[in-house]
Amino acid sequence: MLSNTSSPLAARIGGRLLATALVALSLIGGLLVLEAPPVASAEDPECEVTDLGTLGGETQRLEATGRWTTEDCESVFRAGSDAHSYSFEVTETGRVRIDLLSSEADSYLYLLTGAGDRIADNDDGAGGRNARIEQDLSPGAYRIEATTVGGRGRGPADFSLIIGYVEGCETVDLGVLTAEADLTAAGVWSLETCGSRIVETHPAYNYSFVLPASGRVRIDLTSEHGDAVLSLASPTGVIGANDDGGPGRNSRIEEYLAAGVYLIEATTYLQSDRQPLVADFELTVHLVDEVAAQQTFIVKMEETLVPDVVIAGEPFTVDFRAGNAGGGDLPEDWFVIPYAIGPRAYADLGEIPASETVWNAGASYHSSPELASATSTAIPSIEPIEVTLPRPGNSWIFVGVQPFQVIEDEGRYDNPSTHHGIWRTLRVLTGPTYGPVTVSVDGAAYTVEAADDEDGEVTTTVVSVADAEAEIEGLAEAKATYAAAVAETVLAGIFERPGLEGLWAADEALEVDIKNASSTTLLDIFAEEYERLIAESDLSEPPARREAIDPVEVEDFVLMVGNKAARQYASLAASWSALQEQIAGGEALSFEEAFALQAELAYAERILAPVATGANIVRAAREAEAGWADRRVVRMARRLAFEGACGADADERLERFSALDAEIRAALPVFGYGVDAALCGALFVDNANARFLARLAIESPALTALNAPDVPEVEPVEPPPPPPYELRIIARLTEDGRVEHGVEFGSGFQILPTQRFLGTDARTGIWHITSEVELGGSSIGFVRARRLADGRIQLGFRDANGFNITPAIRFLPADLPAGSWLRSSVIEVPRPAAVE
Repeated sequence: MLSNTSSPLAARIGGRLLATALVALSLIGGLLVLEAPPVASAEDPECEVTDLGTLGGETQRLEATGRWTTEDCESVFRAGSDAHSYSFEVTETGRVRIDLLSSEADSYLYLLTGAGDRIADNDDGAGGRNARIEQDLSPGAYRIEATTVGGRGRGPADFSLIIGYVEGCETVDLGVLTAEADLTAAGVWSLETCGSRIVETHPAYNYSFVLPASGRVRIDLTSEHGDAVLSLASPTGVIGANDDGGPGRNSRIEEYLAAGVYLIEATTYLQSDRQPLVADFELTVHLVDEVAAQQTFIVKMEETLVPDVVIAGEPFTVDFRAGNAGGGDLPEDWFVIPYAIGPRAYADLGEIPASETVWNAGASYHSSPELASATSTAIPSIEPIEVTLPRPGNSWIFVGVQPFQVIEDEGRYDNPSTHHGIWRTLRVLTGPTYGPVTVSVDGAAYTVEAADDEDGEVTTTVVSVADAEAEIEGLAEAKATYAAAVAETVLAGIFERPGLEGLWAADEALEVDIKNASSTTLLDIFAEEYERLIAESDLSEPPARREAIDPVEVEDFVLMVGNKAARQYASLAASWSALQEQIAGGEALSFEEAFALQAELAYAERILAPVATGANIVRAAREAEAGWADRRVVRMARRLAFEGACGADADERLERFSALDAEIRAALPVFGYGVDAALCGALFVDNANARFLARLAIESPALTALNAPDVPEVEPVEPPPPPPYELRIIARLTEDGRVEHGVEFGSGFQILPTQRFLGTDARTGIWHITSEVELGGSSIGFVRARRLADGRIQLGFRDANGFNITPAIRFLPADLPAGSWLRSSVIEVPRPAAVE
């Protein structure tokens, strides 16, 4: 449905201007009602061409049905596909739509001149797999080829062909635009709506209006479900087009126009079946009161500071300056969202509400002193926006501001105002670029260079200084790359790193030894320092007396800890300065120095910096007239609290101090903020180490292991010896007078060595031993025996370790009975190590 407002003035202008306007409307799409120049020519078909008759006059629609049988004529344009050819004649100029519909096949449509020159083709323009061509056609002869996608292999299929003039393509006159009344129209986009003359698959409506005197005109096209797109033209040509210039997906064009006739195309960005079947829209043409407009708010992005080069997948900061350039304050039921958007990236600062002091007329705010103007100020809510771009290559970022109005009764936000922003281009690389730089690994010198290609891919080249053709072992290459990256991307600007902000170097340095940059190492150092400092303080005494802790005493403690951090930082800073001087003097940075630097930097940024920040906050509170209620102090404390908001306050290393820690935090919350921020920094350092290696494309387990969490060395514990064998020595007198020996276990199982007989001629007092007593393939020892002077026989055992074992009952009587086994008392024989 359409609604419009006519005017007497429009009628007086007469047909000449309106006809000129219609020509301009065609210019929006760059199309006139002319035959298109030939693009491709088809040879005269050998197959029959069915004449559909004449389109025009009383005949506003032509139809045909058919069936692709897989044995039809072959398409002139699509080899292997069936085709049916038709001809028709147009007698009246107009917009003609041709639909080729099939529920079984994927239809494809070609429109040709009567001579066979191709004008247009289409696949899926009518929704689903149906084809549609919509063109402004002049009188003449035309031909159609109705074919399919996919060829004859898809099987037979029925189709229908419909040719007809499209209704609703005429231009609707909205009337004369005046300051007293807007011009409006409403309608519905659908699959049956006349197609846009810019992109025919986009449904569109065309309007004209008259501007009697020069003025500023704003045109809004809004739709709840469609994605509105506006085009504006005059009789002399296209003026402009817009998508999303209004709130949300709505469109807006605002231009200063001379008196005359203007034409509007109201279309939708979404094509045919890619939007709801129907989408309502509203069109409003408004004459702007420029004087009144200048007294309203105008929130704008004034300036941005974006890096020229960033690393893919790594966050970077965008600084900006934004303000209210209008003549009126932003109402207090409004807020502004500063944001940054790029390819697959979005970040914002959240809602910054208007107040008596924020977003007033002429106010301007900067996130960095670098962007400060003569009138801009810094406020806590305006800070750098952190963005991450995931893909390498040439890229862009849009930094903008968007005002919103709070509609409390409806529980929603409304955005009748447009956004404003600044585009910036930048390069996104897979890693840092640097060099060539010379480094040292295990005494050997290497030249390292990291360079990017046009796609942002960074390739690192490592060459031996001694032999440029030498092949470099993988670990040496990884270490050289690591050292070069540290030298060029870390050490070169180490004192400008944001992570060291708030640290200061004391006059007296205190050395600190950081073994590596693992979370375990940093947490252990922090816990050890925490325990020592708490023990040295008097903070545990009040709770022991069941007294509250004095906050001033905690402040003194935080200042003392901050001063100790400053002494340690002084030592580290001196070491880093020496390395900078070393490189400036032409001496290469070694891998060991680079590795130590990274560990020291991690300790400084993640442990010392939060501690120093806590001391700075205490110092600021003592200096401020309002003390802890001072706005700057509150802002500093909130920021430190945010850094510690990772849930790390329950680290097991501090559990035994939990009760005292809770009391200290209660007395001075900033103490807890600093502790938590240090714990959070230490906990996530392993992730930072992994990212550093990843951005350098280093895949070396040996190098990664250097920063692996330390595992405390455990003294090896000797496993308990296996229980000894419990057995008895057995012996018996044989019929030939020899004595046979063996062993017997408690279960009755006996082992008889191969050589086990004590001869009748064995010398008195001399020990004789059997061959090995074997169990499970291993020897457990030997049986020993000797004849005594009184005729008895003494038994014994020698274990596999060579130790003799003497049973308590060990003698055989002199009158030993033949044939019967006699047994010693039980002995314990150690198990050999190889026997379980």
